[in-house]
Amino acid sequence: MPAMVKVTCTNNDRVVEAKILSRSMKRLLVEVPAGPGKMELVLTRDDIGKPFVGRMAGLEFTAPASS
Repeated sequence: MPAMVKVTCTNNDRVVEAKILSRSMKRLLVEVPAGPGKMELVLTRDDIGKPFVGRMAGLEFTAPASS
């Protein structure tokens, strides 16, 4: 089973399960559901103790630091 992470849209507080495609200490690439399809979202961070943050379509998304 692929590794999953909860991704939160900070604009509307919606949470989705996203499949982790790749992960490093400062970068997280996930596949999120988008209507009938899926999209890739890149989340980054400068401090490894802080959550990952990404932006797409004018919205901000976060994933926990311990993902």
